Amino acid sequence: MPEPVPPASGMCQHWDSSHPHGEMGVTKQPKVTRRRAWLQYAVWCLGFLLVFGIIGMYRVFRMQPQEQKIYLNPHLESYYVAYPHRYRFIVDQPELCRQHKPYIVIIVPVAPKNLEARDAIRSTWGNESLVQDKDILVLFLLGLPSGDDLEAQQVLIQQENVRHRDLLQSDFIDSYRNLTIKTMVMLEWLRDRCPEAYYAAKVDADMLLNIVALIKMLLRHTEYMTDYITGLVWYENVVIRDPDNKFYIPPEVYPYQVYPPYPLGMCYIISMDLPEKILEASQKIRPIFIEDVYIGLCLERLHITPTTPPDIRQFVVNPPPEYDHCYYKDLIAVVTNSPAQLKSFWMDLNKPGPAC
Repeated sequence: MPEPVPPASGMCQHWDSSHPHGEMGVTKQPKVTRRRAWLQYAVWCLGFLLVFGIIGMYRVFRMQPQEQKIYLNPHLESYYVAYPHRYRFIVDQPELCRQHKPYIVIIVPVAPKNLEARDAIRSTWGNESLVQDKDILVLFLLGLPSGDDLEAQQVLIQQENVRHRDLLQSDFIDSYRNLTIKTMVMLEWLRDRCPEAYYAAKVDADMLLNIVALIKMLLRHTEYMTDYITGLVWYENVVIRDPDNKFYIPPEVYPYQVYPPYPLGMCYIISMDLPEKILEASQKIRPIFIEDVYIGLCLERLHITPTTPPDIRQFVVNPPPEYDHCYYKDLIAVVTNSPAQLKSFWMDLNKPGPAC
């Protein structure tokens, strides 16, 4: 009878625990060898952890001081917005500027549900399409609706756009904290869809806008302006450090005591070379949620100072409590309390009658 052939080296060996001596042609592995294998395994694991730890620390220390603070304090992320990002327009008017070649395109950021504000503007200053032989284009910018009735809201938006053809809607969530995203998406649209315009304006939905006075101000310039942005410009605005204030910005996010000059977001006018320049600057500056301040940060990087308008009194954020026709008639932009008030003031300002 031939002798049993031992298993080849490296082959799996079967252990028969029923054998009285625990053996069946198998040599039991010494405990020392197994200990050595575990020791080698532990050394390899520690080595990997050490290497990855060194790489991680190297990346942290290569960051700028502000970036290090964000990396080490994830809660600071709430003061930033998700931009840059490839947002896309799900409702668009890609040919309007090519067809109309406007002198100025006015974009009104507005909440998806705020149809009342959009209709108030459409029936008042937004209905002026030709002023002093200058074509005017007014569009409304929306993000995605939120709430329990998303599909119903979106259907209404689509129907509204079919009626008016003046809506732009991008695929970010429309919210107060995303206003910077809304502004940057607006600049993308201006850069990509409206190079034909001479100027653009960003106007909040609660603003009563005097387009005749606005065009008159712009026509004071005998030549087309570049690097131009104007409105109610704030200088040396103090950074809010009170955590209970909605405009609070911690020092780790912005370490200085005052912001660079910027026009208030309620209404500002820009030359059409600026959208591309601001978008390029934004690649180097993390966007904070305060949208007009962020525009100021980008302008500072571009070494562009906002232009104070010829008469800064024409831009009003806190009007007198009592309406006065003669006070309002020469304003360019003024905040109103409601769509009904906006319509009431506009109708009074445009009715026939003696001048002041």
